[in-house]
Amino acid sequence: MMNSNTERIRSGIDAILDRLRSIGWVALVVFCAAELGILTRPLGFVAAFWPANAILLGLFVIRPAFSDVYGWLAAVAAFLGAGYLSGDEFATSLWLTAANILGVASGVLLFRRLGAEDRALRHPLSVLRMLLICVAAAGTSAVVGCLIAPVLSNFSIRTGIAFWFTTELSNYVIILPVLLTLPAVWDLEKLATSLVNFEPDAKTTMPMAALCLSVVGSVAIGGPGAIAFPVPALLWCSLTYGLFPTTLLVMVTSLAMLAAESADLYVLMPSDDLLDSKTSFRLGLTLLAMGPLTVATISVMQRKLLARLDRAVSMDGLTDILARRAYLERSAVLLAKPRANLFSGVAVLMIDIDHFKRVNDQHGHAAGDAVLIAVTDAIAGELRRHDLFGRVGGEEFAITLPDIPCDDAVAMAERLRHTVERLSVPAGGTDIRVSISIGVVHRVRHPAGGVIEMLPLADAALYQAKALGRNRIILYAAPSRTSPAIL
Repeated sequence: MMNSNTERIRSGIDAILDRLRSIGWVALVVFCAAELGILTRPLGFVAAFWPANAILLGLFVIRPAFSDVYGWLAAVAAFLGAGYLSGDEFATSLWLTAANILGVASGVLLFRRLGAEDRALRHPLSVLRMLLICVAAAGTSAVVGCLIAPVLSNFSIRTGIAFWFTTELSNYVIILPVLLTLPAVWDLEKLATSLVNFEPDAKTTMPMAALCLSVVGSVAIGGPGAIAFPVPALLWCSLTYGLFPTTLLVMVTSLAMLAAESADLYVLMPSDDLLDSKTSFRLGLTLLAMGPLTVATISVMQRKLLARLDRAVSMDGLTDILARRAYLERSAVLLAKPRANLFSGVAVLMIDIDHFKRVNDQHGHAAGDAVLIAVTDAIAGELRRHDLFGRVGGEEFAITLPDIPCDDAVAMAERLRHTVERLSVPAGGTDIRVSISIGVVHRVRHPAGGVIEMLPLADAALYQAKALGRNRIILYAAPSRTSPAIL
């Protein structure tokens, strides 16, 4: 009883600590983002770049557990703390915080109506739906916040709403996709590994180079069409790098163009109203990002469908190992590329489940399927990562073992036989025990005919194993030998 109570207390403490950590993360992230935005306030109350709302919305969408009462209170405290440090009056800071929170809340509520694929931007219409949610969130913040525009500045409510709305919308569209498509920790580790091992070539570097040149050209040439210069390069990047890298490139490109516009480096159309030109530029920049993001999501969907199709064609539907055609094709590719310094031989195994027809006749086809699944799972668990395992007939299987000496190939076959022999497959209240026969053929050098040359030889050895009583291994012997090698 004492141990049980202690465990409950420890669990409760751990839960409280986890909750405090999540609240602390929300408060810290929002505070830092708000302080960054406060540094870019050209009008005294509307920031030229305000990432806090987009980051908070993304955080609550990808981590729904953070968006409880305590998470919202932590965000409110962070906004008020940032306003206090910037010297805002409490009433003003409270009003602006309310505008920020209400905008994010509307976005969270709308995102909850979407499915998981839409929230991760993995549907062809996901980017459009995200844009509509961003419009609603930015509009809510603008309307609520700019009710005090005449009090804080010389600008009208209409001008304040227009600038606030376009600024918020561009911030959402630039930042939010990066958070929604952020890979999991293990995917980030894989991404870091791929970056470390990255070897540049024309295919991977040309899109990035084109993007950099297009941004430089956009700033240097200017004019009404300058904002669209990076579009072709971004589309090229979206077709080359995938979804998450594309969101990063869109964000970096947009921020670079915003910085250039804020520094008056763009030669834009003259306007009597500075805010009109800025709102037009930001709105155009927001819509510019939609095309590459949409193309990237469609590419992801296309690759996913192609992967499903390839799996349906390549994998056996029952046993989830390679189907006959895929096994033959992949074995042919594997044997066509020998590694001279590491190659120690290649073996092909033909495997047959002994008396499998009897299993179907006595126990039914459902039991037969269970036996097939159990046998393939047992065999697959013994194979090396680069070995190829396929189903080439009803109860017949083939295995290609690259870079393996003859003795090791025979030892592998014997291990497979023992593993299956120990199996006990429950079916209909009884336990079914089965065995396998294996034919092995080994070549010290890559065969000129590849796997097509070796399979018939392994099959001949398999039939010898069955003829000699089954549940055994036969190593194929050249015709010049007087008798097969019985193992």
